[in-house]
Amino acid sequence: MKTIIKISFALFAIAVIAVACTNKQGAVPNASLTGKWRYIGSRMSSGGPQYFVPATNSNGYLQLNADASMYWKLPDNSTGSYVKYTVLDSVKLKLSSADGKEYEDYYYKIKGDSLSLGMAGPIVCYEGCSEHFVKVK
Repeated sequence: MKTIIKISFALFAIAVIAVACTNKQGAVPNASLTGKWRYIGSRMSSGGPQYFVPATNSNGYLQLNADASMYWKLPDNSTGSYVKYTVLDSVKLKLSSADGKEYEDYYYKIKGDSLSLGMAGPIVCYEGCSEHFVKVK
């Protein structure tokens, strides 16, 4: 009986080590927040479930520089009024104008090479809305 328990324990330990050491092939590491992000579309809602609206013929992008300066070219080719950003914590950014009088907080999430931004205040989308980007390499 003791031999069976020892063998079972050894097999269990080997299985745990094998699973822990398995290389996650295909896993994409999260991209850095800084850099150029190409606009790919928006998620929005008119009161019901959110749905994705892909960008069409868009040259929109978001450039976040290491010195906290930024440039946001909107999908309609206009530019946003925000010129700097501050990382508030692991899920929130503050985008602001040069004088700091205009600002908006955004929730952000990076997954692989994708970035999503959703308004967090003072203006909020109650139905839910967010802008989506992919990292330019």
